[in-house]
Amino acid sequence: MRHLKSIALAAALAAVSGQAFAGGFAPVVDVAPVTPVEIVEPQPQRSTFGILLPLALLGGLVALAVASDDDDEDDATETN
Repeated sequence: MRHLKSIALAAALAAVSGQAFAGGFAPVVDVAPVTPVEIVEPQPQRSTFGILLPLALLGGLVALAVASDDDDEDDATETN
């Protein structure tokens, strides 16, 4: 019986010591503390196309209005 207790105690110590030393042989690596990274949103780029397109459309509408007024006046003077 005493011999059985010794074997059981040896098996228990072997199991416990295996878990205690698992992974303990790796060298210690010093890692510098990570500083938080601040994310900055880029400023939106301004474009002159945003103002040129409406101005060009307005100029085109004015040109159409002037052209249609000229055609009406020419027709009215020819029929008289």
